[in-house]
Order: sequence, then structure tokens, then C-alpha cells
Amino acid sequence: MADERWRRFAKQLKYHRNQISLSQTALAQAVHVGESTIAAYETGRRSPNRSTAEAIDRGLSAGGALLQLWDELTDERAIPEDWRNFEKVERQAVEVREYQNVVIPGLLQTLDYARQCLRNLRIWDDERVEQLVKQRTARLDAIRDASLTFVIDEIVLRRAPGSSEVLRKQHDRLIELISDRAIWLSVLPSDTSSYPGVPSFRIMTLKDSRLIGHEEHLSGVHVTTGPKANGLITLFGNLQSEALSKRESTKLIDSIRNEI
Repeated sequence: MADERWRRFAKQLKYHRNQISLSQTALAQAVHVGESTIAAYETGRRSPNRSTAEAIDRGLSAGGALLQLWDELTDERAIPEDWRNFEKVERQAVEVREYQNVVIPGLLQTLDYARQCLRNLRIWDDERVEQLVKQRTARLDAIRDASLTFVIDEIVLRRAPGSSEVLRKQHDRLIELISDRAIWLSVLPSDTSSYPGVPSFRIMTLKDSRLIGHEEHLSGVHVTTGPKANGLITLFGNLQSEALSKRESTKLIDSIRNEI
């Protein structure tokens, strides 16, 4: 059965092939697939991977039209495997923007806060937890030259993973980082009338201007690039516009700290 999503690709593939009067057999030989595979592509019963789509685009002299359509339909753009590890991407980033509605962003966590968060997961033994704590809290020093901007929900500031003292020290850490101009942090107040209800996400801009997005889901971290990453940039801007100013955010953090 044809996949409705791929009917557009199928139609365009057949159009470009007919434009240069190339047979399915000749195209199949050019891109090193079977003739039946090309036939399946042209009916939407099968979809190519990106490298095959790129080869088809070249073989039909489509000028990138088929590859662009493939990217639009998949929104993957052949993401390198190591880009799925956001800590590796961080070290290549010149800018990091992150929205967090569950916990304090990992880059900003204190040792005690990170330790308690990891312990609460009840996955690792104490030795492994300590390794992960050191790894997590060392990340900020590795990207000090990058522009770091965060939006966090107010509830995150009130949610203690352990004792109140752990949370107070975490608040002190946030205020220190803001005061030192190491980061730009805004708080999205609980009473906002335009709460988007989206999962936590981050967008990183690499040195070559490429955008890599990571969206957090229960099933894991979903990596995005291209148009969808641009969409996350827009969403982040909307969250910033609803959040408190830097000054008001700092005052709120201090106020919550004193309430604990």
C-alpha cells in the first residue's frame, strides 16, 4: 500500500525521470538499486534513504529538488550519530538556547542538585552516579565562550529533588551565574496566560551556523535539524517574550530561595 506522505516524492521522481526520457531500468542502474525498487518509489510503496534520494536527484539532474523534498518529508537531513549526544554537540556550539520545564538545566546544576536528580532515577549505583555528576557539572566550563540562554518554568525553581538546602544552594548558583553574566536566564511565571505546554528542548548553533535541536520525550531525545530546528528557534523566542526580564527573574529566584 502506498504511503500518502511519499506520494509527493513519487510524483516528482516520475516527473523528473520523464523530463529527461530516462527509463526506470537506466535510473536503477545509475543509482545501484533494482528496477522494482524504482517502480516502488514511483508509486509511493517504498521510500529511499537520504543517500539514495541524493543519488536519484543527481541521476535525474533535478538540481536538488528531490533532495529538498526528501528533507521536507523526513526532517532528518542525515544526522550524524554523534550529534545525537548533545554533550558532544555542546563542545562544537557557539550558542546554546534551552527551555526546561522539569529540572534546572544540566549545564547549570550544582554538584548536590545533580547528584540528587540522578539518584532519584534509581538506575545507577553510587559509583556511577558520582561519575555522571562530575561529567554533568564539568560541561559548563567546556563551553564558557559560547552564548548561553535559558528559559525555565517557575515550577522548576520550587521543585526540590532532595532537601531544601540543596535547592537553596542551587538558587545561589543561578544568581551567581546571572550576576557574572555567564548566562542569560529568564523565568516563565506560573501565571502566564500563554503557557505553550511543550516538552523541554534545546537548540545549538554550531561554528558553521548549522542548527541542531534536541527535544526531550519519554521515549528519549529526538534530534532535529533544518526547518524543524528553525521552528524551535521561533518557539524559544515566543517563550522568551512571555518570560520575565533578567532583573525580574533574578528577583523571583531570590524570593523563592527565601521562601524555602
